[in-house]
Amino acid sequence: MEKRRKIYPSLVLALAFPFLWACVQRAEYRAAIIFKPGEVRAYEGETVEVTLYLKNKGTREWMSQGRTPCFLSYHLLDGQSKTLRFDNPRTRLPRVVRPKEEVEVGVTVKAPLVEGEYLVEFDLVREGIAWFKDSGSKTLLLPFIVRKRDWPEEKTPPDLSFQKCTAFKSTIGELDTLRKLIRITLKNNETEFQGKTGTVRAFTAGGGYPQVWLRDAATIIPASKFYYPEAFISTWLEEHLARQQEDGALFDWVDSQGRVDKNTVETDQETSAIQAAYEFFLLVGPEWLRKEMSGEKIVDRLEKALAFVFQNRWDERLGLVTGAHTADWGDVDTEDPDQRAIYVDEKTHWTVDIYDQSMAYQACLELAAMLEATGEKRRASSWRERAAHLQEATNRWLWQEDKGFYRVHRHLDAWEHDFDEDDIFAMGGNAQAILSGLAGAQKAARIIRQALERQQSFSVSTISGCLLPPYPAGLFKHPAMDELYEYQNGGQWDWFGGRLVCAMFEHGFSRLARQKLLDIVRKNIANGGLYEWDTRDGEGRGSDYYAGSAGSLGRALFEGYFGFKLEEKSLILSPRLGEDEATVRLYLPAADLFLAYEYRLDRRERKIHLRTNGNFPHRAKIRLLIPWDFFEPGKRRAGKELVEISRQGKRVPFLWQSVNEDDYAVFAADFQAADSFIIYIRSE
Repeated sequence: MEKRRKIYPSLVLALAFPFLWACVQRAEYRAAIIFKPGEVRAYEGETVEVTLYLKNKGTREWMSQGRTPCFLSYHLLDGQSKTLRFDNPRTRLPRVVRPKEEVEVGVTVKAPLVEGEYLVEFDLVREGIAWFKDSGSKTLLLPFIVRKRDWPEEKTPPDLSFQKCTAFKSTIGELDTLRKLIRITLKNNETEFQGKTGTVRAFTAGGGYPQVWLRDAATIIPASKFYYPEAFISTWLEEHLARQQEDGALFDWVDSQGRVDKNTVETDQETSAIQAAYEFFLLVGPEWLRKEMSGEKIVDRLEKALAFVFQNRWDERLGLVTGAHTADWGDVDTEDPDQRAIYVDEKTHWTVDIYDQSMAYQACLELAAMLEATGEKRRASSWRERAAHLQEATNRWLWQEDKGFYRVHRHLDAWEHDFDEDDIFAMGGNAQAILSGLAGAQKAARIIRQALERQQSFSVSTISGCLLPPYPAGLFKHPAMDELYEYQNGGQWDWFGGRLVCAMFEHGFSRLARQKLLDIVRKNIANGGLYEWDTRDGEGRGSDYYAGSAGSLGRALFEGYFGFKLEEKSLILSPRLGEDEATVRLYLPAADLFLAYEYRLDRRERKIHLRTNGNFPHRAKIRLLIPWDFFEPGKRRAGKELVEISRQGKRVPFLWQSVNEDDYAVFAADFQAADSFIIYIRSE
């Protein structure tokens, strides 16, 4: 018997009588949108909650579910009604809204990054079909006043005088917008609450994460330390340490209500705590490490935390740290389709991965440095030995000489994939291997070249693509990452893209690093903020005001591009501006440390003018990148003979360093007073 084909009356009407169909559409989707106040106000780049009242004046019910759900959204226009950003986040309706019914809806509106007078046009959309406006329904058009937030650095233009604020002025205008994005992100994540240790001041992880997460908070410090007092660096860490478990384990997060939890598929909570402590130790010195908490010194609690990793997350046969099968550094396992994906259970597949080895290697060395600073040389030596063994085992089991990067992980059980997992380039773990020093110079250069090639071959808009290629669709059961280029399965993460850019600056790829940093910044400017992750083509997704992105990009800017690196009783200034120019004033409130420099080029005379000032009391040196275009073709390797450096009319001795594509002149400096250098590059 022939199967009868179902006939849809609406389809027949649309095809046979298009005019009548249009009338039906107009009748079905009509809304009244009401807002009682007359305008909307917000600061640059920030959000404002707008309460609207909607009335269904059509003949069809609205619901935010099903194949063609209805949502409330808006279009952003300039003062002359020109569309600036058409598509914006959707807001779900709180319930089904039937004809003639009314509903109250709160919608979050994101302000542009530049102050001014704008318009915001609210409308409903039938997703995948049309906006209600297209059916003749009236929209709501409101004035949108965007105000400028006066950051302290904008009140004191950058110069070389001592000022208690970080500021800079560069010939690259986008970098100032990055500063603004970092400041806005940190401002929106500030939190203060009463914990076990007293008043805790900290940053939450982002708009969708109200807790203080250990690894996120550690990642924030390279940006926050230039703007915030020491309480924002130390009190949250002390709160985490005060909640340390008997076996040394640390929780993943703590919130203002005193609640805690641990994502047990991860193995980087304890190592993140040590890295955060080391950052603070560099600012304030070893006395903080001797501070006692419930009878235990902070440095002892830190050692106990790292010992937990080596005792409980350790594979004796390979000599490597273990972790669950996630996507690189991720916190979601392969087996569970819900919140259970962040917890170890009987279904967990165990691995040894490059990210956890890199984090543990760095933690071993930094714990050793802190122990030695407190007089514990024997214990320090033991952790340095562990670091050396870990580096050797990692290179033996995870390095792929034929591919030029570390495999994402090795399996510790019998699970085998039906695809070549070793061809997946895990950008986060490989970037961390470089920054931690585990990779070594030769491996670092090969990893960076692989990252550049993978970005191009997989058509990712910036260097931040985290898994290239991603795992096949469906391998991860969780809906957040069961598709390609989604969330941690190949999405773009500036949290790790910023680390890779910093690694590129440090390992002799400064020109490319500058380009990749600007690519990321321009993507975020287009999105209007720093998001948790981005799609393959760069659209923001996940949590807004994502602090991990701010911290990592801040590190790429301040440590990578501007070249500020604080070490134990030493400071290295490595301006990597190349053909750019800038005045940079850096201030670290926790240390009351100030450093400023002005970098100017005289292209006609082939000179670099470098003026400095500061109050750093210990040894310091300048490692100055020589602009690539200052050398004639073929003269780069002989650059040392073509360079002269003078200080107050006297020649300055220097060392010459060639690192991959970069050349540096390295010389001693005194950052306790104003100074001035001229670097002259002869043509012959």
